[in-house]
Amino acid sequence: MSFSLHQHLSNLNAEIQKSWLRQVGAWDKTLTRKAQFVAAIESQLREQLAGFVARLSEAEKLLLAESAHQGRLIRPREFAAKFGGPCPMPKGSCGYREEVSLLVAVIWFPRYAAEGDPELAEELFEPLRRLLPKPAAPQPSTLATLPKFWPSEQQYQGGEIIRPVHVHEGARIAPAELSRVLRLIQGGKLAIASASRRPTDATTRLIGEALLVPDFALEPPKKEIDRWTELGGPVRAHAWGVLVQQCGWARMHGGALKLTPAGQAMLRGFSPEGFRTGVRAFLGDAEFDELHRINNIRGQSGKARRWISDPGVRKDALQEAMSALPVGDWLTYEEARRMIEATGESWDVLTEAAGVLYFCELRYGVIYDGAGLNSQYLRALFLESFATLGLVDVGFVYPHSLWPDLGDAWGIEDLSFCSRYDGLLYVRINPLGAYALGYTDRFESGVDPGPKLFELRPNLEIHLATDVLNPADRACLELLAVPQDERVWVLDAGRILAHVEAGGALAELRQFLEGNAADGLPDGVRAFLESLDQRIKAFRRARDAVLLEWEDENLARHLAGDAATSEFCYHAGDNRLVVPKERLAAFGRALKKLGFVMPAGK
Repeated sequence: MSFSLHQHLSNLNAEIQKSWLRQVGAWDKTLTRKAQFVAAIESQLREQLAGFVARLSEAEKLLLAESAHQGRLIRPREFAAKFGGPCPMPKGSCGYREEVSLLVAVIWFPRYAAEGDPELAEELFEPLRRLLPKPAAPQPSTLATLPKFWPSEQQYQGGEIIRPVHVHEGARIAPAELSRVLRLIQGGKLAIASASRRPTDATTRLIGEALLVPDFALEPPKKEIDRWTELGGPVRAHAWGVLVQQCGWARMHGGALKLTPAGQAMLRGFSPEGFRTGVRAFLGDAEFDELHRINNIRGQSGKARRWISDPGVRKDALQEAMSALPVGDWLTYEEARRMIEATGESWDVLTEAAGVLYFCELRYGVIYDGAGLNSQYLRALFLESFATLGLVDVGFVYPHSLWPDLGDAWGIEDLSFCSRYDGLLYVRINPLGAYALGYTDRFESGVDPGPKLFELRPNLEIHLATDVLNPADRACLELLAVPQDERVWVLDAGRILAHVEAGGALAELRQFLEGNAADGLPDGVRAFLESLDQRIKAFRRARDAVLLEWEDENLARHLAGDAATSEFCYHAGDNRLVVPKERLAAFGRALKKLGFVMPAGK
């Protein structure tokens, strides 16, 4: 605490002190000086604390009890989330003849925001703990099943439009989708904007075609769409191009994504441990902010960034807070947010109420609703990143005209929604999410490999099982085979060697063939791959060297065979010697012992 209890009471206005004493029945006309007021209040708090507590409302008792047992003054949003009612936090100042809250005597308010947050008198923590029992922890209200429609399955005529509830179960889908995205990266198919490091529109469309199941259905029925309707647009198709960078599975190289060693390992086979490591990297990443995907909230760039909190710190706090959510049980989004707020973790989007984010126009559309802004960010985080990674399952409807947050802001009349995430209704942490977020220590991977893509023939032909390939599978096929017609490809040594020459691995291509061939690899294909493997391994390594030319061939052969210099050089035909660069200095010293020298500049 910045001040002791005595210092805090001394700083209170005399009128506030007298009003407080009257309310507790301790006012005496003999008290005439401020020092006497302070002594009287301090006596009440130290010697008759039980009487003071007895005069408080139930909400005020809960505020003191929770704060004393936690060792800090809990915030109003945390109180409301835990106890389901408004926080009885007193005001820092009172108007003329305004009734003074009894809590002003025990809660210190800073004069300026830079001085910190309000605090409860530390000297009263232990006495309050003895008087007030610790309040019970809040319990989530879970759902057994989700409705098929929203706002209800039995909607009366003339009410809100019935919207189907879509459910996305991430743990089943994300590992397979990740594999497809990594294949696209392996094939050099994913271009990235150099400034933002986000996927280009063409890349987003390509990823959208490769998704295991279609992207989130965020568009209203066609009959409701007109030229003024804002479309929801892609979510997972965009998110994967960012998440693979945040998780350390890919990095930008020359305007495109390139697999990292961690990404190559994940492509060889889904590893829960490797996935968990990637999610930890994502949680600490501060380069990308899901808030940027809410296009209608303006002012996020430029000077405003100094007031926007670090997204890595934000996600880290939310990871801690989400441990309060039950694993495997559906919650409404509002219930999930309530449980997160009840933990007391600080994850505010804005570091202070700076008035930098706005709708439509800065002077009139400034967003002052910090709780609504936080909710918009949380919706984006859940639907954009957590659901795409498969950490949570979600239930949602299309977002148009819902405005669950910030609906009373200025300048929103012509907007279809605040964000494409407004339709998020239900959230469930699944077992993969519980493991990756650190809430459990084990996860049993059950990734469905899906149907086989093709049949391999001994003559190196690949016969596809279907006419339509998703872009990820086609990108991988293009690395090792050439098409003959729509359903027949042939393994090609030139393409495979080109892939290895560019930094790829033959083992990755072989694994793709083994994992997708209906009857495994025929002997002819095995022999073809083993022959390629031997030729690839025939090259050991490359070293920088210097080519030296001598007066005649006999001298060159003599130096290559002399005991003093032979270990540092190799005869390269005629009058030439080759000396590895790292051995050049040693060769020069040995050469000097034989009476020769390499003059500088030649």
